[in-house]
Amino acid sequence: MKTRPWIETVGIGRQSAEPDSLELLLELSAQEPTVGEALSRLAAATDRLGAILDGQGIPPSDRRTQTLDLGPWHGRTGELVGQVARRVTLVRLRDLDQVGTLLSAAADLGNGLQVSQLRWRASRAQEFLAEARRLAVQDALERASEAARAARLRLGPVLRLEELQDAGAFPPQRGGQHRALMAAAAQLGLDPGELEYSVLVRLRCRLRGPGPGERGRRPRREPGPAGRR
Repeated sequence: MKTRPWIETVGIGRQSAEPDSLELLLELSAQEPTVGEALSRLAAATDRLGAILDGQGIPPSDRRTQTLDLGPWHGRTGELVGQVARRVTLVRLRDLDQVGTLLSAAADLGNGLQVSQLRWRASRAQEFLAEARRLAVQDALERASEAARAARLRLGPVLRLEELQDAGAFPPQRGGQHRALMAAAAQLGLDPGELEYSVLVRLRCRLRGPGPGERGRRPRREPGPAGRR
């Protein structure tokens, strides 16, 4: 059975966008000799953080508990010295100018609070991804078409289309773990830059024979060194 020729190419599409919101992972931790004391201290810190978020006008719909756990607290030599209670809350800021005032207020919680990660977001992320996907398919088709023309062939129908990757690129940034560092971050400000949404696709197309004007024509060959003057 004769195998029908096909060609496979990879295309990439990119779409840049300015972020319009910021997600912070705020981690509270409490180390105490007993479970009850650790949980009690964590609950008090959680109430204080909630009051700070209320004061900043951040609604409950923009807060979500990510992690809540309890584990042993070991000393430097490995002995058990107490318990550690930890809670991670995701907070979304829709006003980027609010970052500095929030970090400054949260610095009053001391070393028990860590800003473990900052994530820049765009509310129209799905639209940007869709455009990046369209550009990726267009890029793959153009590459396949160019290769087919170079071989004196024609590009046929698409046989397979596979998406390999799609991601909104946002560089994670480590925040301050101590009061002085958080206050410095609040004063210096943060530069969101741009987000880049990228999509990578693999495309397979059928190859057809040359068109009427191409039949009987052979690709032009450059003369070798002996044929040049």
